[in-house]
Amino acid sequence: MFTLKHYVLEIAKSGSFSQAAENLYVSQPSLSASILRLEKRIGEPLFDRSVHPVRLTETGEEYVHTAYALAELEKNFQVYLEEHQKSQTGRLILGGSHLNLSYVIPPLLRQYRKEYPLVEISLVDGNIDRLYAMLSDGDIDLVVDSGSVDHALFEEYLYQPEILLLAVPDHFPCNEVMKAYQIGYDEVLQNIHADPGIPAPPLSLLGDTPFLNMTPDTDTGKREKRIFRRENFRPNSPFAFRQQLTAFHLACQGIGCTIISDMLVKSGIFRPKLTFYKLDETESFRYIKFYQKKGRRMTFAMRSFLICAGAIGDKG
Repeated sequence: MFTLKHYVLEIAKSGSFSQAAENLYVSQPSLSASILRLEKRIGEPLFDRSVHPVRLTETGEEYVHTAYALAELEKNFQVYLEEHQKSQTGRLILGGSHLNLSYVIPPLLRQYRKEYPLVEISLVDGNIDRLYAMLSDGDIDLVVDSGSVDHALFEEYLYQPEILLLAVPDHFPCNEVMKAYQIGYDEVLQNIHADPGIPAPPLSLLGDTPFLNMTPDTDTGKREKRIFRRENFRPNSPFAFRQQLTAFHLACQGIGCTIISDMLVKSGIFRPKLTFYKLDETESFRYIKFYQKKGRRMTFAMRSFLICAGAIGDKG
């Protein structure tokens, strides 16, 4: 009954028998005849042909739902066969923001490649919403992120904590006013900023200092908005960015102050000309996590990667 599922799925996707036939490299009469035989076997039509584009009937919707579930099971079994036949090999596709793939993940990747040299690794960076869509579609295996997700769709594994810091260019006058609260670059490397006894400065001390905001659709942007609201502070914000890395580099160039992850500072790529300050601890502490599509079978490459990251057994 489901041997022709790829025909049904293609028609449903394209909304046209002729387009589906072209995509499948079969003739339209042959495709139509195959679907008619299938519908006769089922006893009900799968498509409403009276409209254009053609639409799935209620039975057709249920057929497609079942077909997708079967395709996922077939994919999982294929993964099992590949693993069973090739020990400690496979392919891992990891998605993440430019920040995480460039500054957070490299030490882990070096260690993983050393331990599992036969696993092929691919990295995909880009818009985080697109990455989650790819994860949901099975096009990538894991996403590294520190935002919040729909736990009905994704399984999460804790990687490591991060702390958001206020970063102010060294030459900005507000640093003098906030001198008692300053945290140096070396102190961040030594994790001294994680000490709960270190106070956060009132943000009102920034005055009209230019502030490089994150857009409100990002996790950092949502957190900074809650911090500002709590302190009744309205920043002088000439710009807003989706990428934390962009704001960080502009802050290093003296364009404005911003909020960044301590992992960016700890990467040690270069010593930024910035002075750091703590923020409200309830909003500044979060975890970098790995996300997997819920219900998907974990491949050898995925499991070994998460074990190398210390994330297996440490679910959020």
